[in-house]
Amino acid sequence: MPLTLLLRLLHEKFPATLTADPDIRNASVLLATGLIEAEFHLDHFGYQQYESAVVFAITDAGHAEIANLQTGNVAADVEGQEWPVMPLDYLRKIGNSIFPLRIDDPAGINSVAVLNAAGMVEATLPPTCRARQTQQKFKQAVVLRVTPLGRTALVARRM
Repeated sequence: MPLTLLLRLLHEKFPATLTADPDIRNASVLLATGLIEAEFHLDHFGYQQYESAVVFAITDAGHAEIANLQTGNVAADVEGQEWPVMPLDYLRKIGNSIFPLRIDDPAGINSVAVLNAAGMVEATLPPTCRARQTQQKFKQAVVLRVTPLGRTALVARRM
């Protein structure tokens, strides 16, 4: 669970390197939701899969989420809060696109990174997907295709 990893990271010294596949997937979710600052490193075998994730910090939003978890509170003020596009919603958005599809929006790159780590798309990603970089520092992600697993997720969401 991503929140379990977030709680575990609370006791880690940063930068923390994660190498287990479930931890890398959970870190990608935490990055996409803005709870941590991290970057992902691809393997060197040409498979475009993450070999490791390096977590640099827990963001202020991450610390607020931890405080909510520890006190059992749920954020009461959700009016006017801008929610990031969730990766499955982003998958639905790009599902019928013509591929290869170039993404240069930082939130889109984060969603593609999560979907790629989950095996729902095949994509080439910038060398690092670091959360708090300015928009000029972001490069492009290129979605090559939606995988059969991603297509299954799209079909299941339509019902």
